[in-house]
Amino acid sequence: MRKVLSVLLTVSMLILFLFIPACAETAVSGNILLYGESHADPACLEKELAAWSECYAGGMRDLFVELPFYSGEYLNLWMHSDSDDLLEFFYDAMEGTQDHDPLVLDFYRQIKAEFPDTVFHGTDVGHQFNTLGAAYLSMLESEGRKNSEEYRLAEEVIEQGRTYYIMKSENSDSAFVYREKQMVDNLLRIYNALGQKNIMGIYGSAHTNLFSLDITGSIPCMAAQLRGILGNRVCSTDLTKAGVIRSDTVTLNGNQYQASFFGGEDISWAEGYLWRDFWRVENAYENLKESPRTGNWLPAGNYVMEINAGEIYIVEFTKTDGSKDRQYYLADGTFYTEGILNTYQIILAE
Repeated sequence: MRKVLSVLLTVSMLILFLFIPACAETAVSGNILLYGESHADPACLEKELAAWSECYAGGMRDLFVELPFYSGEYLNLWMHSDSDDLLEFFYDAMEGTQDHDPLVLDFYRQIKAEFPDTVFHGTDVGHQFNTLGAAYLSMLESEGRKNSEEYRLAEEVIEQGRTYYIMKSENSDSAFVYREKQMVDNLLRIYNALGQKNIMGIYGSAHTNLFSLDITGSIPCMAAQLRGILGNRVCSTDLTKAGVIRSDTVTLNGNQYQASFFGGEDISWAEGYLWRDFWRVENAYENLKESPRTGNWLPAGNYVMEINAGEIYIVEFTKTDGSKDRQYYLADGTFYTEGILNTYQIILAE
């Protein structure tokens, strides 16, 4: 990872539209409508159901998800089953992940009840390859389908999973880069096989920004890579941006300001860190805009809320040792990259 903390933690996100993106209105077919979520977040799940309701009513049936190929196939088998046995098998195998949450289970059940012709397409590398992957191969073998395309794809994705976890044990950066590229290839393979129909996809917001790098800051994220290949057929909506939760009072450089608190997020994937919280300091920019800068920066996609030029922000990091590091950032209107404002760390006194 890069030395600068703000780049280390870059999980860029960008709100483009509320629900159905504008490009859906300007092209007859071939749109990829991506929705970025925080996994198992109830507000995101509710918005995803609303978005899929609109897509489904418009004739879409293909729902792409951040799961391996064989996990999507288990969900499809369950969609045509009279029991929840397959869903529960899938759910049990997800233990230890964010998808092992009753809210996610209810989400799938609601999809089945309200949108019964939904077809799931998993495009991630082979997570759970020793459980779901192995069981799926065994099922196909028992049905005499070892030479089928489904068997070949499952084997390929299982191998992707093995490669990813070996790389992750040795070098997390290279593993994340590998996974991001495979997610693009897997999605395009299915998208092309479907004849480039309109599709909707639900992925973690780290993968869905049209202008962002991946979490290592090394390559474009999945959506940005897709945009580079397919242009404006790829649209993205970030479902994670937060509203004001409460108003606090802070003292900065001897003056008191109201600070709007927007909540926080888990960053335990970053070595040495657990959490970060976010505030916007109201009506402070003119007083603090000339404050000295540290040379560090934090692109707007890192924040859980929208970032606007002419604002001061507080980001408080909680480390694994329990200590806290409160940092101050200024948005002066300059951009990190196309479409993404940057914020710059400044030095203030409390």
